[in-house]
Amino acid sequence: MTDSVRARAMSLQLTVNRAHSAARAGDLGQAARLLDELDTGGHLDTARVSFAKPGSGGDSGGASGGVSGVERATVVAALNLRAKVHAQLGELPEADACWTRVEALAPDDPDAAAGRRTLAKITAGRRHARPVVHTGRVAVIAGALAATVAGVALVGGAVRLVSNGDDNGGRASGSVTEADTGSERLRAESQRADELKERLASLESDSKADAERRHSTLDEVAKSLVMPGVELRRHADDIQLVFSTGVFPYDTVISREGATALTEIGRRLADLESGSGEGAVAGVETTVVGHSVAVPGGAPSGGSVVALERARVAAWYLAEDSDLRLTDFRLVSADQRRGPFPATEANAPRNRTVTLLITPKEPPAAR
Repeated sequence: MTDSVRARAMSLQLTVNRAHSAARAGDLGQAARLLDELDTGGHLDTARVSFAKPGSGGDSGGASGGVSGVERATVVAALNLRAKVHAQLGELPEADACWTRVEALAPDDPDAAAGRRTLAKITAGRRHARPVVHTGRVAVIAGALAATVAGVALVGGAVRLVSNGDDNGGRASGSVTEADTGSERLRAESQRADELKERLASLESDSKADAERRHSTLDEVAKSLVMPGVELRRHADDIQLVFSTGVFPYDTVISREGATALTEIGRRLADLESGSGEGAVAGVETTVVGHSVAVPGGAPSGGSVVALERARVAAWYLAEDSDLRLTDFRLVSADQRRGPFPATEANAPRNRTVTLLITPKEPPAAR
């Protein structure tokens, strides 16, 4: 489970908890907006999460705690909440549509089943919704939804759910159910939302710190290896050293300029490896990549013995006047089509060469 996947699931849970909090405070409009943003962004796409079956475990997630299983449960909770908000706003067709989506993901979900049964009775005329006014706010509330919606305490004291009759459409009971039940559950949800927010912030902070540390280390490595005739190509996690002219005029015979340059680079790499250079670098790992040019009758790809031998010769010069050993280098052969310069006839002499990939070592973990 990667940090990015875990952070995405936590972000989804955090938004759903914010919607719960808004609904509990009586701000149904804000709750609806938060849930609509999730739906518009594809986070509540039931087709996408329906593959994560409960109890499947493994990488796909499920009851064992995989990210996909957590995401699926969160989507079900979000759709249930969205349906109940629609119902409290008098948007009964929209509420039914949300509960239908819940049943597609969780056929045995009790909230969806109870909600759809109640909506069916209202639609059939056996129950009806009427506006309820309390402390200056108006909400259209389905009388029979009182038991279903109040159980999750969508709103605080600002709105009350009023029962308008029994299942047989008989006399009005006049009973009032306060929507502040389940306070223990709400406190637990609020605490969990705070914990999720802290964990998400911690993940983002760690990721940013790692990127900044890697960037700073690459700066120091590049500064230590600047020299004439060598081009430094910086990548996200390493620096590639490319010689402006081919190091091997032919076969595995090294040029005098190439041998001199490699010997000097070896000394500088030894300083970086020991941490005795100017920058605070905890050593580097060096990969020597041998390159060759495809020749008529030879293999056009797949690397070559000549390229690997060039890497071995280059490593010997890197280690000659330094404290480094041949075993400190990783030797590889590049594909014939992967030279440091475009594969043209004019560039063939420059592609009979080696390149070096310098990767900073990770600093030891703090105790």
